[in-house]
Amino acid sequence: MIKQIALLVAVALLSLDAHTGDNTDLTAVTPDGRSVLLKSDNTWEFYTPEPGNPETSAVLTVTNVREMGQACEVSFRLDNNIGSKIVSLVPRLEIYNKDGILYDNPSISFATIKPTKHERTKIQFSGIGCHEISVLKVSDAKHCRMGDIDMWNEEEGECLSHLYVVPSDLINITK
Repeated sequence: MIKQIALLVAVALLSLDAHTGDNTDLTAVTPDGRSVLLKSDNTWEFYTPEPGNPETSAVLTVTNVREMGQACEVSFRLDNNIGSKIVSLVPRLEIYNKDGILYDNPSISFATIKPTKHERTKIQFSGIGCHEISVLKVSDAKHCRMGDIDMWNEEEGECLSHLYVVPSDLINITK
């Protein structure tokens, strides 16, 4: 495990030096779902992301996981606790296999959820069984329209900041 973390840090830091040229920190997720802050000064540390407040957020819950051999179906429910209508919200998932390698990064979509209501959706990951997934990470939430936020005035990460991800016993999911 330490070798995997060291490799993850080394690759990310090389990428950071080569591509940013500034003092931008990066985040990464270990194969077991722990969050790592990769600092621009070539150091790193584990951290716990701020979970947000489920009482005032869009709350994403895994409701079912179905093993399908070389595929995995995951069902989600999004509860609207933000106090205004969610016109659209499109969370992006990162699927990491047991070796900590990013397997895929699909999106799921929710639309037209009135306050205090919910919507359900499911997604199937082909070519990877549920037992082969180490973590699902909700890494982004673009194209949201809810309350005063829309694609014309959204700040970077603002949609994601209004999304609370409920930990699950069914599959390892983080934000």
